[in-house]
Amino acid sequence: MFEVKGKRVLITGGASGIGLALVKHFLAEGACVIAVDLHGSDALTETDAELFTADVSDETELSVALERAAESGGKLDVVINNAGIALPEGRFEDADLSILEKVFNVNVKGVYLGLKYAPRYMNDGGSIINTGSAAAHITMPEYTSYSVSKSGVLAMTRTASLQLGSRGIRVNAVSPGTVLTPMESVDGPEARISVQATALERPANTDDIVGVYHFLAADESRYITGSEIRVDGGWVAGMTYKTMDKVLS
Repeated sequence: MFEVKGKRVLITGGASGIGLALVKHFLAEGACVIAVDLHGSDALTETDAELFTADVSDETELSVALERAAESGGKLDVVINNAGIALPEGRFEDADLSILEKVFNVNVKGVYLGLKYAPRYMNDGGSIINTGSAAAHITMPEYTSYSVSKSGVLAMTRTASLQLGSRGIRVNAVSPGTVLTPMESVDGPEARISVQATALERPANTDDIVGVYHFLAADESRYITGSEIRVDGGWVAGMTYKTMDKVLS
């Protein structure tokens, strides 16, 4: 059960972080993997994934990359719109609007364009998986652009599921909490807070995340669409004992 062997899987943001972990996972499971990223990486080059360089926020570049991926080996079965960025922004009154634009270009426009162009290069009955974030549900004082952008990803996921259901293409979102990647080190602020704020009392590793994408990519999840699966260690569930003790001590 839950085999993905032989499926053609395209992953944006595949050169690092969660995207790279997904590339390695699906390759190990026998899938044919195509990575799309602004740049390659040594770690990606060491895999058997095919790479197409593209800026996901550039309509022409992304559409061409998807077209070339389909031409190189056939239509796609799974598309994972994973590319995303987070930038420090400060308070509203001090905010630099260029940061909002940069974050939205990748996190919102990149997913929007993936949903616009990927279906034409996919087999019916396929799966689209968007990377959301627990930040769409619970945020921090200066995470405005990132949190709003990920809320937008969840809204697009629901809408796309309605549009593509007649083709049997499922559209779902995976929303990680804090994950240790090049974007967040073990001593970073989110990682340190997650020890207090999550039910499991730790940040995630990428290995904690990839299995949920695998599940949504497999045919056995064929009746799940328009849904979000949070993989946040219980952060959004509520206040932990550790947090209560910290506040009340």
